[in-house]
Amino acid sequence: MPSFGQNAERVRQRLEEALTTELERRLAQGFDYDFGDSRGVHKIGTTAGDMKRWVEEVSPAAQALINLQQPEAVIGIKTDTGPVAITAAEWQQVLAAAMAFRQPIFQAYFALKASDPAVDDHTDDAHWPAVPSNPQA
Repeated sequence: MPSFGQNAERVRQRLEEALTTELERRLAQGFDYDFGDSRGVHKIGTTAGDMKRWVEEVSPAAQALINLQQPEAVIGIKTDTGPVAITAAEWQQVLAAAMAFRQPIFQAYFALKASDPAVDDHTDDAHWPAVPSNPQA
């Protein structure tokens, strides 16, 4: 028969797993990015797969071009809206918008994780930031 301490630890572990699942769900929603020209607004994908491609493909390419003093060199990417050509410098602006989108979600997660007693319904939008659809605004 498990002790109360083990039960409490298991409950805490399940709450943490559920909170992490909610964090990942919110981070994966993506955000709108307005290129401010004829390309218009694109939905920038932020799923785990999208982020992997950002880290492994687009960001290194953009950084290499910037390092070679070619910030205006063009990189082709695919957003959730469709294909679009961006410059290496523009990719840095997309990354800054991604930070503005993601950081408030992480801050809410950290606060929820540290709350004592634990929040009953961590999926309630009241515990999370109202994420702007266009974080560059």
